[in-house]
Amino acid sequence: MAFNVNELVLDKVRSLTAHDLASGEMLFRLTSLEDPSLSCTAEGEEIVDAIGAVITTLYRAKKATFSASNSLISLDLAARQYGAEKEVGSATSMIEVPTYDVLTVSGGKVTPKKIPTSTEVEIEGVKTKVYDIGYIYTLENNEIGTSYAHDTTDTAATAEKFIVKEVKDDKQTVTGVEITVPTTVKDGTKIYVDYKYKTENANRIANKTSQFPESCGMKIYAYFRDKCNDNTVYSGIIISPKAKLNPEQVELALTSTGKHAFEFTMMRDYCDEDAELFSIIVAE
Repeated sequence: MAFNVNELVLDKVRSLTAHDLASGEMLFRLTSLEDPSLSCTAEGEEIVDAIGAVITTLYRAKKATFSASNSLISLDLAARQYGAEKEVGSATSMIEVPTYDVLTVSGGKVTPKKIPTSTEVEIEGVKTKVYDIGYIYTLENNEIGTSYAHDTTDTAATAEKFIVKEVKDDKQTVTGVEITVPTTVKDGTKIYVDYKYKTENANRIANKTSQFPESCGMKIYAYFRDKCNDNTVYSGIIISPKAKLNPEQVELALTSTGKHAFEFTMMRDYCDEDAELFSIIVAE
């Protein structure tokens, strides 16, 4: 007996995958989709007679969109919405990360939790490594108080400037840095230290004004249930050979309960006159 189904109960949309148009390689996958919606439109032109009576309506230029919200913020999706590639840190390609520490002065010193980035500069004809900590700040009632500048030319802190020295182990490997605070700053004072460090354990997305989403292939996987026997489950898939993320409005709700909304515009292959906008397959 032929498998022929009609009315079905949508159980859930399982996942969405996007693929490179040329190679078919998966670009990203979303698994927590909410409020999915598939919308189709077409342009209609009324054909009228001499007195304006409608003879028929001709339709053309079909369009389709798929929109949803991912329950979780997706870095892969955000990168594609911005037309960017997600940078993944490695031992040979570290990512620079801004951070800050709130530290308590002890013995006139504080120690940042990470090793700050550094720049090689020439001081009095000698090339010297200078750690990129421009300023430190006292905290007074949890508010930024007095700022102090980094003295890169001296070996001792002054009343108004601080110095940074390397901390090394027995093998002379740099394990950290130590800040000697200005002599006017007392032990027990809270210090706010703003700096950058490099790590392989980071990801980065850059939203550039000159970059926009590229076309890709898209597949939407779903589960259906039989309307008469809900124990019978069918697999469904919506396939769009060519689609593009809509960058007109990309909003990331920066809250713990925020969702990540997106919209795909489906397009036919312009060079294929009989190309599909999308297809729907339901199978046992």
